[in-house]
Amino acid sequence: MRPLVTWLLIGALLVIGLFAARDALQSEGTAAEPVAPGGTVESVAQAPAGPPAIAGRVALTAELKELGAHGALYVTDSSCRRFILRLPTLLWTTSRELPGSDCGLWARQPSDADSGLAARQVNADTIEVTSGGWSFGFEGISPAFKPDGILTFVRDGRLREWTGRCPETARKVLFEGLHEVARCDRPVAGGPRDVREVAWLSVRDYAVVAGPDGATSLEVVRGGRTERLFNSVGARMGALEASPSGRYVVVRLDGALTLFRTDTSPALRPLPASDELVRSITWSRDERLAALATETSVAVFPSDAGARAVRIPLSVAAVQWR
Repeated sequence: MRPLVTWLLIGALLVIGLFAARDALQSEGTAAEPVAPGGTVESVAQAPAGPPAIAGRVALTAELKELGAHGALYVTDSSCRRFILRLPTLLWTTSRELPGSDCGLWARQPSDADSGLAARQVNADTIEVTSGGWSFGFEGISPAFKPDGILTFVRDGRLREWTGRCPETARKVLFEGLHEVARCDRPVAGGPRDVREVAWLSVRDYAVVAGPDGATSLEVVRGGRTERLFNSVGARMGALEASPSGRYVVVRLDGALTLFRTDTSPALRPLPASDELVRSITWSRDERLAALATETSVAVFPSDAGARAVRIPLSVAAVQWR
């Protein structure tokens, strides 16, 4: 009996030692996960950060009301998160970011026709058209839709369009989702030469950046007549964009965003940006007001009086007024 008792005592001491070692390791390691009331272990998920707080919101709201600012600003921050800011109250419509955020800060956004067709520049000389799961690539730059849904682009310095009015011998492409009409591409009659970019102001009128490197110009074509708004000597001009009704256009001159009015002279308009980097611009529905995203603020201002602005202290990558 005595040897059996001895072995039982030794075994008990070993078990006690193993439990003590386990407890010591747990106390020196990471903290144990919290246990739910039901007894199961749950992981603690970090809540996603919501939209930023706006300092001085009450005073800014009063200034925006005085300007008559209404609607909503869709803002994308530097982390590619997108939120909706209601005007003039400056209240966020949701505490969570919207899906489908786009962080293409300097990239021109795809153009969408009412039919659901989209076009985008995929490399230096190729445009891709998509509709659902269908896609088609072709040679060209600066894809842009007319207000009536006709897709235009630039090839070899000429403005061209995809049209259903095709000669019998022309090569035709069926753009799926675009009224199931076979189309061919042809030059736009009366268009200027050496075109680099295009933005449509109406179904027939448009603005272009044209000319060779170091001597580009901003031109507006109305009723077949071309008017030059600005000559750029030695500076790079690009990223042409038009306001919804075509009353204004913006271009980047050596990286600096510049605003022009297309129906008055002088055309150049001031921007309330000082020396800050301008990231994005957008207009209200009636184009009476614009919103400018800079490094430190979103400036809401009358389109024809850039010096008077309400500055919302938000640093965002892009802004869109809806």
